[in-house]
Order: sequence, then structure tokens, then C-alpha cells
Amino acid sequence: MIQEKEIRTDEKIIVRLLASDLDGTLLDGKSRITQETAETIRKAQNAGIKFVAVTGRSWSTAHEIFTDAGLVADYILLNGAEFRNTDGKVIYQEEMDSRAGHEVLEYLLSEKMDVEVITDIGEYATNTNVCQMASDFSEFVHIQHQMPRMLKMFSFSDNQERVEACRKGIQCFQGISVTSSAEWNIEVTSDRAQKGRMLKRAADYYGISTKEIMVFGDGYNDETLFCGFRHSRAMENAVPYIRSLAEKVIGSNGNNGVAKEINQILGGMKDGIV
Repeated sequence: MIQEKEIRTDEKIIVRLLASDLDGTLLDGKSRITQETAETIRKAQNAGIKFVAVTGRSWSTAHEIFTDAGLVADYILLNGAEFRNTDGKVIYQEEMDSRAGHEVLEYLLSEKMDVEVITDIGEYATNTNVCQMASDFSEFVHIQHQMPRMLKMFSFSDNQERVEACRKGIQCFQGISVTSSAEWNIEVTSDRAQKGRMLKRAADYYGISTKEIMVFGDGYNDETLFCGFRHSRAMENAVPYIRSLAEKVIGSNGNNGVAKEINQILGGMKDGIV
């Protein structure tokens, strides 16, 4: 078993856990983990640093990305609705209020938005060409007698005005959190499901202080990471608001920005900056 080490940056920051968003942050423009990034994550893990993927994606798609890169990690999924270990075991889960979830779903469908519903027993989408890991939405209708727990809704359209109108209209619903990872989508979870909130629960689970965590992100759905953790790194390609919250802005996802920052941390350890 690898013994944990305390690694510090040149600012004498102890880092025991790295938590990174995926799309626009850890992944390149083709939604892959590059070889350079994979090797760097592996090097950090071998040094005893935990690595947690923090994403709006579901287990199926996030795990596939890491498996393809030959990596293992723990996962905070669905914008903070789930925390799973390396094996996929659910540690914590935050489901949407059933009534609120169905009201939001009906609203989005009535506005002609495509919707993917992610539940505790499966994923279902109106557009499986985009949501390729999901089953057809008709199956969601047929499983209602099983009372599936709704964890997240991902809604999208190529009509930007429609997306903006729905994003505003959905704000009136109670008990939900609304964010987005891109201009063309809307992501809905329980108001208790937030990336930053679940990462704090994960830190307690690991016995790691929030002061020993460094986070990486680029989009609006990363806001709670940047508000909840001091040691934050925004990508060069991040939205201006996230860059304004960051302790430091690093290189872009297309230029292996996360890997380069982690290597700087590891280099600090090697050079004795502790």
C-alpha cells in the first residue's frame, strides 16, 4: 500500500488530494485524457496523492474515459449528486425531490427541449444520438412503477434562445440547483447536490483537510469548487467568472494545463520545497 506523502507547492501549500473537472479541464478537445496527463496523474498517485474526478458526467461515461486512459480514480459525479469509489460503489448520493423533478421534466419537455434523465437504475434520453450511453426515453415512462430516484437532468437544444428562456423559467422551481457546462445545455440536480459540497463530504470520508485539496475547473458548474476551496486552478480557457474566482490561472486544457500544474507540484517535492 502506498504511504501518503504531504506535497507542497512553491507557496508551501500542502496538497494531498487533487480534484479536477473533466470537460474543458482535464480532457482535451476530443474528450480524452492525453498520454501526458495520464502519466502525470499516475505519477501523483504513486507519490500518495489522491485523485478525484469531479464532473457533471455519469459513472458510465466518466469511468470509460479513465479506463481508456489506463487510470483509476474516485468520482464525484452528476455535479455532486454522487460520490463513488474506484470500483463504482456509491458512497454518497443526493437525489432530487420526486415531485420537483417531475415538474421540471414536464416543463422542459413542454418547451421542446431534449432531456436526459439520470436515475439510480439507469439513464434515459429523448435524443440517444447525443446521449449515446442512455436508453430511449420511452423506457423511463415504462419503469415508473419501480419509483426510480432522479439524480440529474441534462437538457439541451441547438436553439440558443430556447435554452436561455428555459434556464430563466426553471429558476422558479423549488428544491433544485440549476447550472450548465456549456451555453447549449441546462443541468438540474437537487439543491443539495453541488460539486463543492460533495467534495467536502469526500474530504471528510478520506480524513483530509480542505486546506490540503487543490481543485481544477473551467465552467459555471465548477463555481462551488472555487468558492469552497482556496487552492483553485482555473484553466486559461475557463469562463471569465471562474477565472476571477481562482487562486491561479493555468494553461488551457488543449495544452495539458492540469498536467503541467501537477508536475510543478511534484517538482516542488523533488526539489525539497516543503
